[in-house]
Amino acid sequence: MSQSAITLSRITKSFGSTQGAEEISLDVSPGEVLVLIGASGSGKSTVLRIMSGLETADGGEIWVNKVPLHDRKRSSEICGHVGMVFQQFNLFPHKTALGNVTLALIKAQNCRKRKPTNAAWRH
Repeated sequence: MSQSAITLSRITKSFGSTQGAEEISLDVSPGEVLVLIGASGSGKSTVLRIMSGLETADGGEIWVNKVPLHDRKRSSEICGHVGMVFQQFNLFPHKTALGNVTLALIKAQNCRKRKPTNAAWRH
């Protein structure tokens, strides 16, 4: 394993007979910006969903900050430290901008506001 922040090694993922990712390998160094470019259906979103833990790869290894994400027993160690912004998303119209942004913290990390007017969070 390298000293990369993120390493994907021979990642595969299929959805039935459709191949979503085939033998994907890459290293992302700390502070590096990486862009995935490809045609619609080429597997960009699948790779990102695997990297963020929203999908499970069928094969290969994934390391995030030296934690083996492919090891389901240890994958929770990075929960809350990896995020993803979807290209097409829906906001809840009954919530404020702050309410929409912080909803994930409330649901995923069981955080709550200290005061209704304060954006400081605690676990």
